[in-house]
Amino acid sequence: MGIQNTSAFTFETRKNCMRITKSNHPAELHMSSFFADATPPKQTVAAVQTDANGNAITIGTKVAVVSKNVKAHHVAKSLHGSFDSTTKQFLPQDEANKTRNTSCLLLPEGLRGEVITVHDTNTADRPHPILVKFGAEDEGDGYCLPSQFTMHLGAHEVMVVV
Repeated sequence: MGIQNTSAFTFETRKNCMRITKSNHPAELHMSSFFADATPPKQTVAAVQTDANGNAITIGTKVAVVSKNVKAHHVAKSLHGSFDSTTKQFLPQDEANKTRNTSCLLLPEGLRGEVITVHDTNTADRPHPILVKFGAEDEGDGYCLPSQFTMHLGAHEVMVVV
């Protein structure tokens, strides 16, 4: 039996339970039983995303950035800047011309990292479901970052490298 007309009910909340009162007939519902049907079952299968070539992106996979103009705004100030396209050297941000648009790390195409988390987009609304760790050491791509960082990316922004 469900609640048909909620306008006739008054709700009072207390620790670990909710009291619903209609007229003079109080009824107590415990939160765990109230939301039991709304909680989805836990999945034991690992989430898998695929890149543009159809390769599976899972935890531990090495990936390379394939999109242009991917900006990381959440990195440390020491990482604000970009890379020279020919020498692959890191160019720090010019402090004199600092703006919101330039206060970030512009990720170069080909920068490699390791996938540390993959979220299932069928169970959660994640526009960037892949968490990639980019290290300070050279991953074979020629780029050397001043420090490591992690970033959420979409499957369309990375490609599996072998």
